[in-house]
Amino acid sequence: MKLIKQAVIILMLLNLTGCWSKVELDELTFIYGLYIDVGKEPGTVEVSISSPLPNRLMSGTQAGSGTGDGKAYTLVSKTARTIQDATIMIQKDLSRHLEISHIKIVVLGKEYAQQGIGKVLEWFERKPEFPLDTYIMAAPGKAKDIFKLTPVFEQNPDQVLMNIANENILFSTSVKDCLLAEASDMGYAMSYLSFGKKEESSEQGKTEYWAGVQGVMLFQDAKMKGILDVKQSRALAWGAGRLAGRLELPEYTITWDEEGKGSASAIFQSNSASRTVKMTSEGPVFQIKVKGRASITFLEDSEGRSANDLSPLIKRKLQEWIVKEISNSVRSVQEAQVDVLQLGMVVEWKYPKAWNKLRERWTDYYANAEIKVTADFTIEDFGSER
Repeated sequence: MKLIKQAVIILMLLNLTGCWSKVELDELTFIYGLYIDVGKEPGTVEVSISSPLPNRLMSGTQAGSGTGDGKAYTLVSKTARTIQDATIMIQKDLSRHLEISHIKIVVLGKEYAQQGIGKVLEWFERKPEFPLDTYIMAAPGKAKDIFKLTPVFEQNPDQVLMNIANENILFSTSVKDCLLAEASDMGYAMSYLSFGKKEESSEQGKTEYWAGVQGVMLFQDAKMKGILDVKQSRALAWGAGRLAGRLELPEYTITWDEEGKGSASAIFQSNSASRTVKMTSEGPVFQIKVKGRASITFLEDSEGRSANDLSPLIKRKLQEWIVKEISNSVRSVQEAQVDVLQLGMVVEWKYPKAWNKLRERWTDYYANAEIKVTADFTIEDFGSER
């Protein structure tokens, strides 16, 4: 009995020793954004980290208060031979320890993307504390310039970019998506940002900057292969089953009659896509089938026909138009030899033996593969019109 009491006392004392490896929050600098550019010197990389300033954060801080003097966030940049060396140099200049586990967004400069992103993907993979679900985007110029955007509705620029990704306007690509595609020898796309000055000035009379999405950047084998505009990107995202934004629902306008006097606008309340493959004597033939439920938001007919009479015509015109849009975007990525739709994985899943023969030359084969697109839509309503 005495031994049991002594054991209990020892266990209780051990619980009082505390955590030997603890780090207080006020000793950490939380990285929210990572911006990667080509350095000025050949063979170097410029790494910029963004972080909130705890000493300026208050519970009553209003959205957009980061503009002007006293902003609650900052950007620190260093240039070195490798990304790791640059982060070490940043750490040397900080009074707090860098904490990367809370990162929200990664932005790659266009010039860096053109050189290839294999090294940064490898760095992400080797950092156990790096969250692989972090969103990744590409900038039209230098990545760190994006940090100049004015966070009108948010507290910092990183949150603005993260919200853009969350809305899934085109492709909400994560670091994990890139790594999985690379491991499978497939292609992938990430949102290509737009950036510029706002015509309006802020209350302090300073220039404000905005950022948005102007398309997608295509990658294969960690190399940038091309850029698609918004129109092509939206069609490609639908074909890939990635278009599901809550705010930017796909909307299309179609016309009929010889003079185009009849027209209708349809907004899709839901959309989906499926990819299948069938093996033929000529090789695999792919089919992309898109589905959707649409509401008609505008209708005009030169002959004065009712909405019910026009429903079959509108449905057919919508299907023809969207099939054409998706087919054109798919052809663009085929020409770039980027398997964004990851059709190779569909072949591997259903025809593993055939895939073993095609795998080594898949990039060239994919460029000329037969890909059929079909559509099946439902017109949900015509607004308040009967």
